[in-house]
Amino acid sequence: MNLRLRPRISVIVPNYNHARFLRQRLESVFNQTYLNIEVIILDDASTDASRKVIDEFSTHPKLSKLLLNKSNSGSPFKQWKKGIELARGDYIWIAESDDYCKPDFLEKIVAFLKENKNIPGLIYAQSKDVDEKGSVISSRLEYTASFNPNIWKESFCLPGNQFVHKYLKVKNVIPNASAVVFKKTLVDSEVLTKELLNMKFCGDWLFWIRLSSKTQVCFLSQELNYFRGHTDSSRNHREIYRLLSRLYEERIVRDYLDDNFQVDQKEEVGHLYETWLRIHKLRSVFNRNFYKVKLRKTSYLNFIYNTVKQSFI
Repeated sequence: MNLRLRPRISVIVPNYNHARFLRQRLESVFNQTYLNIEVIILDDASTDASRKVIDEFSTHPKLSKLLLNKSNSGSPFKQWKKGIELARGDYIWIAESDDYCKPDFLEKIVAFLKENKNIPGLIYAQSKDVDEKGSVISSRLEYTASFNPNIWKESFCLPGNQFVHKYLKVKNVIPNASAVVFKKTLVDSEVLTKELLNMKFCGDWLFWIRLSSKTQVCFLSQELNYFRGHTDSSRNHREIYRLLSRLYEERIVRDYLDDNFQVDQKEEVGHLYETWLRIHKLRSVFNRNFYKVKLRKTSYLNFIYNTVKQSFI
């Protein structure tokens, strides 16, 4: 099969307790105008009415696999791994169960893919942020406004290493898996590692870094995806323990960047330390857990120096 003409796309829908959004999500998947798809639904032992919603689609001809976990896996990325292993498509689309998209999302992604001389391994579209009711909150252009220029104003294709060095090293500029389609062959044992599978907040960031470094990355500036925020979202970091966990996982990402890329992230590491220190007292330097966000290449002396400096700012 010529991948440029009609690639088969495996759509993975991992769900956990998103019954109130799930019907809209599944309808937006099954009603795609691009037809060469298979759909894999994974439910991670939901305790709400998700199973009832899923049953409505259980006989759909495009449903390839339906797996219902008896116990919760504890990690969205374990569900990603399971879905990717089951996928038979050339490309993967992880359609998160609380998001939704326009019916021509895949059609426009594939059309953009065809336009490029080098077939990109990772391509994603622009998103709009919406609330629980689907009302638009903001444009994702605001999320990348700190970059000058804000290259997300237009469609683009970049070598993956360049994309990592200039953008992904700053923050996760691919903030929503639902907007992304990527080649299945990019995912090997070095991508979905045990460490990543145990992450809950920054695993997608690390995942995109690992994939991007192997391929060309393309972005379609059309707003085709709706990225939902809500109170029970795994992206809600308001509670202090969740914020601490998220900062610890960022340290894992930054250690990976240090180990695998010659990239200057002094400013980003400084911001990580500053945020960590802002929610700790000075006496915490005597607690071993205080050093959980210290990068391997940062000396203890330098880390302590930053602690003392921040306490007087």
